[in-house]
Amino acid sequence: MESNIIAGLVSGLIVTLFIVVFRSLWNSVITPWFENRVYKDIRIEGTWFSLYPSSPIFRQELIKIKRKGHGIVGVITCQNGGDEGEQYTLQGSFRNMILPITYESADLTKSDRGTITLRCLKNGEQLAGKIACYDSFDDTISTGNVIWFRSNKDLNHMVDKLKKKQKELTEIKKQQKIMEKQELELECNEQGENES
Repeated sequence: MESNIIAGLVSGLIVTLFIVVFRSLWNSVITPWFENRVYKDIRIEGTWFSLYPSSPIFRQELIKIKRKGHGIVGVITCQNGGDEGEQYTLQGSFRNMILPITYESADLTKSDRGTITLRCLKNGEQLAGKIACYDSFDDTISTGNVIWFRSNKDLNHMVDKLKKKQKELTEIKKQQKIMEKQELELECNEQGENES
């Protein structure tokens, strides 16, 4: 009887181990292989160039993506600003033209992390959407717009357009201040004439 109990325990452990190994093999090899065979979305693996158009310095990043089935992994490297040279790991999935990813700092001593949700635009040449991230300077969660470009040329073209618009806005603000000052002077002159 004792040998039957031991044999039952050993066979149970062997079956459990077999199931765990088979499940791991299924999830890591067979499922991605099958997804690659039937994958019909745009191929987004490769190098991308990101731009944060609402940041004052037009923050830019270099993104390298690998795809296995619908799963996405990669590395983001900041190209300018206070985080220049910082690297972040990313993971997510690309289905139905939508790419939701999470990212976190590759430096485990830092708490930088967040989410980015992008949708495919311009026949696969751009991914655009929103980022939600932890802002360590303000100790808050902040959001912003982000655009990923397939080519650095397209990114530079967009940056040039944004800088031009920024100059135009600065000039408009200057003109507006001059007009407000003149308007205030006219009101003061009118009040002076009415009082005399």
